Amino acid sequence: MPAWLLCTMALALLLSAAAWRAERTLQRRGRTTRWLWLAAIATSVIVPLAWLPGVLAAMPAEQAQLKLGWFVLSSGMLLLLALRSVWLLSHQRRWQKISLLGTAVFLSGGIGPCVAGLLRPRIVMPVWLRLILPRQQALLLAHAQCRLAARDPQLLALAYALIVLMPWNLPLWWQLHRLRFAIEVDCDARMLAHGHAPRDYAIVLRQHGQYYSGLTGAAPLVLKDPLALRRRRHLMARFSRNQAANLL
Repeated sequence: MPAWLLCTMALALLLSAAAWRAERTLQRRGRTTRWLWLAAIATSVIVPLAWLPGVLAAMPAEQAQLKLGWFVLSSGMLLLLALRSVWLLSHQRRWQKISLLGTAVFLSGGIGPCVAGLLRPRIVMPVWLRLILPRQQALLLAHAQCRLAARDPQLLALAYALIVLMPWNLPLWWQLHRLRFAIEVDCDARMLAHGHAPRDYAIVLRQHGQYYSGLTGAAPLVLKDPLALRRRRHLMARFSRNQAANLL
């Protein structure tokens, strides 16, 4: 089984490298990259599982602790995701439903701006939203609507479900990081395709996008990574209006 574990991680590394190179090509052409990273995660998990029954059948008894460790890691991650979901559900009862620029949103004291939920995702905005300019409110709302249209919460939930099967596979976590970044970039391009000014949008990202609580069950406006934010602004500057429209 140790050889199978090493081969599984090596496969994930090779797929990560291939997806990273393909991502740059697709970005230059103004194409979405989220499905590229989701495919890398799925392939990294599903292909090795095809050989797992034979590996387990031939595994010596003294290696049984490897199976136990795997079970503990997967169970722990699943429990953590469940606890965060329960935490999110418990906070929903305190949210206030309001109409923002004609769209129903939920106001929260410490969560947002984000899209939260899986079966029925909701736009969640922080209470300080009322203190910023209406144009900035409109940009935050438009971004959240793009998240809903692209089904980002469901996409992230699928990625986490795959990683639960192999939480010990470290390259999978890097692939998840790249998937989250690809989701951000794709939403940026959709915002530009809808005609929002890049400068105004970049200001909103920098000033208001990172007040996010870090929920697994929610899709934030901005990842808490200044380097990633600078990279996104650089990519936005390279998008033409026609390239961005390819993502609609």
